[in-house]
Amino acid sequence: MQTWFLVELVTLALSSPVLVVSYYWMILLLSSTKYPKNLGRKPVKLDYFPVVSILIATFNERFVIERSLEAIKHVDYPKHKLQVVVADDSNDLTAGIIDSKVRDLNLSGIRAVVSRRPSRENFKCGALNKAMERVVGEYVLLLDADSIVPADVLTKGIEALETHDRAAFISYRYGHYNRNYNNVTKLFALSQDIGDTISKMGAYRIDAPFSSQGGFTLVRAKDLREVGQWSNERIADDTDVSIKFYLAGKRGIYLSNVTILSEDPSTLEAWKKQVARTSQGWWRCIAKYWKKIFSTRDVSIRKRMGLILMLLGPFSSLSWLVVTFLSAAAVLLNVVAPVNSIFNNWVFISIAAFPIVTSMLSGVFALRVQGLLNRENLSLVPMLGYATGCMLTLGSIGFFYGVFNRLGFFLYRTPKAGSEKEMTKTKYFRSLTNDRNSIVEGVLASAGLVLAVLVFLHGVWFLSLSMMGFGAFTLKSMNLTRNLRAESPESAAPEIAPEISSRYSRSQVRLSDPNHAVDSVVALRYLHNLV
Repeated sequence: MQTWFLVELVTLALSSPVLVVSYYWMILLLSSTKYPKNLGRKPVKLDYFPVVSILIATFNERFVIERSLEAIKHVDYPKHKLQVVVADDSNDLTAGIIDSKVRDLNLSGIRAVVSRRPSRENFKCGALNKAMERVVGEYVLLLDADSIVPADVLTKGIEALETHDRAAFISYRYGHYNRNYNNVTKLFALSQDIGDTISKMGAYRIDAPFSSQGGFTLVRAKDLREVGQWSNERIADDTDVSIKFYLAGKRGIYLSNVTILSEDPSTLEAWKKQVARTSQGWWRCIAKYWKKIFSTRDVSIRKRMGLILMLLGPFSSLSWLVVTFLSAAAVLLNVVAPVNSIFNNWVFISIAAFPIVTSMLSGVFALRVQGLLNRENLSLVPMLGYATGCMLTLGSIGFFYGVFNRLGFFLYRTPKAGSEKEMTKTKYFRSLTNDRNSIVEGVLASAGLVLAVLVFLHGVWFLSLSMMGFGAFTLKSMNLTRNLRAESPESAAPEIAPEISSRYSRSQVRLSDPNHAVDSVVALRYLHNLV
């Protein structure tokens, strides 16, 4: 076998994760168009109100936790049937804020307790497992510290669980209260809209596996305990529990029409590290479960394949980087003649371009589902490819941290907004000065630009275009957010107002202290002016 042919076979094999996932997404995209539009849309009146425990994990969330706990007071559910358990690992002022708000919840008629530990052993998973000892509800609503729930979150969620066979959890739509803060939050919101609309609406429609998200999930306490709750490992906790449910023969339900608001990262640095942490955690899930997924006979082959395809996403970043750099090296070292390069094969080019088409269509459909299909938002769809290119390096580094079971990005927390937002950003950027991951980003991006020019001179234009985009976008992303001018609250509020006010009445979210840090978040400033 000739060397060039062997190299091309290896290149094609390494490309397969990206291509397989993309084609699977096309199936999910088509399936999502058949999602039942009325699911979770109509008002629900329950005949029986089971006890529900609301479980929130926090760690130094002083700028966001108060409004999240305040929103719970306005949930349309009997207060004596509610319990709030805060799994708090904080070592700053957050602890005092939580204690005060827990007293307030108890005075309002809602049972509320705080679970604390002497250390942060096993991070969020350890905190949640410890807090489950205090949970008394038949159902558990899992929230993040910045989650703002709508009034009907429980009635619609419980009704959906009770009317679906084998259902273990409900996944709600990921909402964005700071969607219009800047270009980064707009792009992040679009990426989450695509993920929810395609991977969840589509997966629900064909009864395929999808991962829940910790801040947007309602589960049966009995099912959660039966699968062993959360693994005390450096792992993606929500994905870990979701896999356990599916391997136990359960399924998830997605309510597209019930939205829980959350805060989007406002810098590309924060977004990239969040993606890297996901890649790291998902690889640990693959390492832990792949044998069981392939060997179990209690789950259909179709479901097992769905689990594997669900977990392949983060690996695609590393796959594409290796493919492009390997192909460039093969051409420049004369191992493969330019005319024989797989990137000069029109069949491969057509197949490789398919993910781009899928992404574009997914973005347009996601905006349409959300009622956000306008000229401004449409312009974000091609820009999302830029953001995705920026994620490749850190996503790949996160993959390796997962392979070697390193702490890696699990030491990183996505910063949340508050009255000290600018100061927080300044400290955060200073901490990036000696970031070894940033150095790797810069080196790979620079090498990508150099190789792009060289392979272009050898006539492999499609490969050159891919590497040029990767290199330029990554380098730009390392500086973009530092010069990004955020919109003022006055200009942002009118744009955010319709999305929030249409789904959340003024009675659902109130700010108890107008001078508190939480009123600096753009969306909450607008609500504060209303109330």
